[in-house]
Amino acid sequence: MADDPGEGIYRAMVEDDDGMPKLGPVAIKLGIRRGKDIVPDAAGRVHRPAFRHDEANGLSCVPTIPELPQFSLPVEWGGTNRKTSVWKIETSDLGLNLVAGDDTAPGATDRHISIGPSGTMPYDEYVRAIEATRPKWRKITKP
Repeated sequence: MADDPGEGIYRAMVEDDDGMPKLGPVAIKLGIRRGKDIVPDAAGRVHRPAFRHDEANGLSCVPTIPELPQFSLPVEWGGTNRKTSVWKIETSDLGLNLVAGDDTAPGATDRHISIGPSGTMPYDEYVRAIEATRPKWRKITKP
């Protein structure tokens, strides 16, 4: 894709009125879907994922813009979504409670990254850690 800014951690999300990603537990917002993105144990804790492709490892991201799913990729980037923007975060901006890992399926042409908890913590603490990254995401505009 022309004008692709290269590798990183990307996600397509709706922009809030304040110019940052909108929070919420849906696929096109900055949030975690309990039981879908990550599965707490019986005590309500989440654990550092093994980053296996067939498991709920955390916040879904990709390493390049063309690998974003069509349903979330903005129209201006060749996708079908008229509400989202492309956002990028640096690994160094994740903080101590989060870790990013590659959980691409073997043989897949599109790669995948998840942002999961760096260790064992209550589910709500993990959600707050994801939400705390909100000001660190940078909007990527198509040149």
